[in-house]
Amino acid sequence: MSSPPPAALVCLDLQRARVSGSPAAAARVTAACRRVLEQARARAWPVLHVHRREATPEGARPIAGLEPLASEPVYLRPGPSAFSHPAFARRAQSLGGPLALIGFSMADAVLATAFAAADLRLPIEVLTDAVATGERDDADLRRALTTPLASLFPLCRLIQADDLLQEEAAGFTAANAP
Repeated sequence: MSSPPPAALVCLDLQRARVSGSPAAAARVTAACRRVLEQARARAWPVLHVHRREATPEGARPIAGLEPLASEPVYLRPGPSAFSHPAFARRAQSLGGPLALIGFSMADAVLATAFAAADLRLPIEVLTDAVATGERDDADLRRALTTPLASLFPLCRLIQADDLLQEEAAGFTAANAP
């Protein structure tokens, strides 16, 4: 019997209309999201997609290569947080966390979701290399946006995607050691 996954992956606003910032920064975040999503699927983690309602059908479409699988639920959030969708809130609470957050954009959906999770005492891991800050992607803005998240420690950890994936692998190895 295998141990339960260490995290559920929450993909926030991986939609074409949400891609912003410089083309290089957007490409970097998109590639990191793709790598995390592939690893989560390979490790059989629960994957939850949360989208914002967009004005145009083209803008609402998922980013190429980050499309939800038929087996992965998609929640259309009515508010800034993923928890504004009642079915998402029930599912996330039933999973119990930690919830690993990736996506676009830290300035709204990631911050709101992390604070809502903290209110529910659910642990969150923000994969900072797989989260875009918004229109601007510079060190000052990233620092300003991560400071409130850091204040949620220990319920919220700011980590790199590789750190989460290595921790999960180390935990699996330790659990199966002779």
